[in-house]
Amino acid sequence: MVSIIICSRDAQDLAAVSHSIAATIGVIYELISIDNSTGSYGICEAYNIGAKRARYDMLCFMHEDIRFRSTGWGQHVVDILADSTIGVLGVTGGLYQLEAPAPWWGCGLELCRENVLNIFEDGHTEMELRNPEQQLLTDVAVVDGMWMCSRREVWQKHPFDANTFADFHFYDVDYCTEIFLRGYRICVTFEVLLEHHSRGSLNDSWLRNALRYQNKRNGQLPFGTAKPTELTRRKLELRALQEFTGRLIRAHFPAKLVMTYLGKCLRLGIVNRDNWWLAKKWLYNSDNK
Repeated sequence: MVSIIICSRDAQDLAAVSHSIAATIGVIYELISIDNSTGSYGICEAYNIGAKRARYDMLCFMHEDIRFRSTGWGQHVVDILADSTIGVLGVTGGLYQLEAPAPWWGCGLELCRENVLNIFEDGHTEMELRNPEQQLLTDVAVVDGMWMCSRREVWQKHPFDANTFADFHFYDVDYCTEIFLRGYRICVTFEVLLEHHSRGSLNDSWLRNALRYQNKRNGQLPFGTAKPTELTRRKLELRALQEFTGRLIRAHFPAKLVMTYLGKCLRLGIVNRDNWWLAKKWLYNSDNK
């Protein structure tokens, strides 16, 4: 009933998540592991390879650093995706994808819908539960790629873009963007609880893929199920632009690119102090290379 596709880089993690799946899924399934221990594939390519091998109509793309707390979650996936209006199902996501380069949570916590237990290396845990409407299923704009499910027919029409995203960032945001803009719903379920054993890194690769996403989706952003006021939208966009520009500066990206994003910040807030602090930071870094 469910084909589970994992891009695997660690044999121990794969064994652990395989055991967790077997103990909790509650339906007939197959596990398709794409061995990426040598880094031969980007995640888009690995997922497309796995999906082509799948025997079942329900596809579940997941990371190997998750473990399941819910039992019988496979039936929830089957039941929810039986609704032909739903294109992607996840457990954590954002209601609004900004025009500025931003991760799915760039819309701010108030516009995030989450149901995941984060497990940290030192053993402490943090429950991320944001469901103010107290719903079992919430419509969002994009979901996090740690765990996301689609019907085979949806993936066949809109596979992962391995040409644009050749490594491991923005594949999930782009996949959801394509499917949302094609008229499908993107949803977060609160009936499946899982553990996530690592945190993403907004590194140089993330920055490059954010720029690729911006270029690909030029004219299609922003979008989402939330409709912020113009004032709120400008505040969200400015904050995201400032965070992105700061990352460009710290990573020593080309001056022309930094100037482009500083200009975007200034157009949204010419008297904003943080914009001028960024400009000073960039000039200081340029002088001290």
